[in-house]
Amino acid sequence: MRTKNVLLLLLPFYLLSCGLEEKNDDEMKPLPVQLKNVPGQDIIIDDRFLSKDREVEKIFADYEKPIESYPTIWQSESVTKKNGRLYRKDVWDEPFTGTVVERFPDGSVSLETSYYRGLPHGQQNRNFESGQLALQANFDQGVLVGVKSRWWPTGILREEAYWSEGKYIGRRLWDQTGRLMKEEIVPQG
Repeated sequence: MRTKNVLLLLLPFYLLSCGLEEKNDDEMKPLPVQLKNVPGQDIIIDDRFLSKDREVEKIFADYEKPIESYPTIWQSESVTKKNGRLYRKDVWDEPFTGTVVERFPDGSVSLETSYYRGLPHGQQNRNFESGQLALQANFDQGVLVGVKSRWWPTGILREEAYWSEGKYIGRRLWDQTGRLMKEEIVPQG
């Protein structure tokens, strides 16, 4: 009887220890969803996070000429009016179209955002002081669309937030080693 009680006491510890074994990458099971590459971006999403929004290439097609041919101004040269649109200081007759840049004290680029008719339109890139990409987001007429990605200072992906038609639909979070830590999906409908 005493041996039976000891075995019953040890059984949970044995079962728990079996579940704590580390698995190497070869033993990991694939996600039960279809993964695919997003054109023009270094990210992979699955069918649960598909956006109904236009892709970045189509958003940039709204510009009458290549974005590089529009003016680039410093953040300090811009003003956002009450109508929510960005204007170049001393040019109040039409909202700004071009690129707005912020810099770190050392002169390196901290933030670069493209604007079309005063609204964020196209891509926004934020960097760490090291020059490493920290955040990348896409906008369509001021609305966040598609995938917004953030990285750790080491260059490892930190977060992907998924947006469609101006609504948040989910995200994935990774730790500093690149291990997926959390995945959430907002129920649609």
